[in-house]
This record gives sequence, structure tokens and C-alpha cells, in this order.
Amino acid sequence: MSFYGDVAPQIYEITWQSGHVETVIAHQVSHDALKQRIGVLGGGHVAAESEGARIKFHAEVDGRWTLQLSALEEDIRTIRNITGGERAPGGTS
Repeated sequence: MSFYGDVAPQIYEITWQSGHVETVIAHQVSHDALKQRIGVLGGGHVAAESEGARIKFHAEVDGRWTLQLSALEEDIRTIRNITGGERAPGGTS
């Protein structure tokens, strides 16, 4: 049974920090936290490494949950849901 079988995917417009614009079709957008790795070195020293938060777009394709895009949050300027097209504030829906 397909969880998203009866749910239409949404269309997202992503503008990257470089200015490039692309479209992604997805059922779900998620944001995960900053990842940090900490290791203990010899002599009691500690090393830390971190990776920024990621934004992930998933869609159900042919009954399988599929990662459509995974990007560092800092690389994305804007994300807009454009499924219903452009809407003017105060306009009719």
C-alpha cells in the first residue's frame, strides 16, 4: 500500500546562492539539524568537525520513497512552493 498514493506532490522552486533556479517535485521537505562529530585525540585533545543543516526533498515514485534532492541549507537562498502558481496578496484563491 502506498502512503502518498492519493496525495499529489508539490512543486518547489529553489533559488541557489549562485542565482541558479531549479524546480523540484516532492511529497515532503525536511530540515535536519547541524551535525557535529567529536573525536578524542592523544594527549587529551579533542577534535570537532561540523556540517551545516541539510534540506531534503523526498517523493514517492512508483511506490518507492525516493530522495529527490539533499542540499546544505547555506547553499540555498530561497525555497518557494509554486504548486498553485503565483498568487497576489488579497487576490481570489
